[in-house]
Parts: sequence; structure tokens; C-alpha cells
Amino acid sequence: MTELNLAYETALEYFTSVYDAETESEISSDLAFIKNLNRSVSKVFEGIYTYYQYGLENVHLRNEGTRKFRYSESIKYIRHGIGSLETLKPLAVTESKSEYINLIIDFSKAFLQSMLIKRHHIPSSNALENDAHKHYRQGSSHLDYAIKDALFGDRLIQIRSGTFYSKISLGYEEFMLVVTRYYKSSWVSETLLKIYLLDIFTKVIQLLNKMRY
Repeated sequence: MTELNLAYETALEYFTSVYDAETESEISSDLAFIKNLNRSVSKVFEGIYTYYQYGLENVHLRNEGTRKFRYSESIKYIRHGIGSLETLKPLAVTESKSEYINLIIDFSKAFLQSMLIKRHHIPSSNALENDAHKHYRQGSSHLDYAIKDALFGDRLIQIRSGTFYSKISLGYEEFMLVVTRYYKSSWVSETLLKIYLLDIFTKVIQLLNKMRY
């Protein structure tokens, strides 16, 4: 995403040097929008990267020393990025820009809601709850891997165990087991939130692929 935006900025900067004053003004305005958009998206991604860098998808680690601070910091980054993106929405005058910014906002909000889940499972004699949580946890693990791989690649994935496409598929299968086979469990609401995040993330990947080609 960063490489695509930088390429667009470079192209705009070139065009400002070869067109007339009126067109140059339009392009300069477009360039300013793209730069502000990049800063906002980068802030969101900084929060997501910090979240995964310190293993904060593991609820049990969020109250341990430095990780407690990093968890609060990652939330702050993402909220700041969302706020900045919201202010840019009225400036997204083309369909492609509007589609892009709305999708990134939806993804950022869905990810924020997911990372705010603080509930953890306490094993018990209730087999339904135990099994539901097992599938919820496995689905979440697949989804986290897919996001880390697609957005940050080797920066966060040292040992590969499949593509992010395969992880998305596996995550969806695990989540659907919770809402169909274990629909009476208490893990359905958290699972539905994860399914929403997975769906939005899939659309982000599709949009990025479309931008490349």
C-alpha cells in the first residue's frame, strides 16, 4: 500500500511540472490529499504493527509491563488515524478515492473493535464452551497471521506456514463452526465481530490488487 501511494505521489509531482497553472493547481490539491491520506493510513498501520509486534493479540500479555503501555499506544495510533481519515472523507471527490478511504476506515474500525476484545477463556467442565473457544481461538490465529502477512510480510512473519489467502479461508471455516455448530455458546458475539473483520480485510486485499493492475 505504501509503495502504491508513493508511486502515485511521484507521478503527481511530475505532472505538476509539465501542465498549465490551472491543471497544476488541481494536481497540487490532489497531491496534498494523497499525502494527508498516506499519513492517516500510516498512523493506523503503525498501531496495527505495534499491536502485533508485541504479541498483544494474546490477551494475557496486555497487562505486563511495557506491553501494557504498547497496547494503549497502539489503540491511540489507530484512533488518531481513524479521526484523520474521517476528516478527509469530504475531500474524496472521485469514486475510487471514496471507495478507498471508506474501506480503510471500515477496516480500521473493525480492527480496533477486535483488539479491544479483552475476554479470555477459563477452561471448565462445559464441553460446549471449551470447544467453541478452541475454534474461535484457532480462527483468530489464522486471521491474525493473514493480516500480519498481507500488510507487513517478513517484518512480522519469520516462519511461514501458508499464504494469507489460505489463512483467511481457514479462519472463516473455524469461525463458521462457532456460529453454526456452537451457536448456543457464549463466544458467538466475539466470533461475529471477527467474521466482520475478516470480510472487510478480504475487501481491502481485493482493492489493493485492483490498484496494482
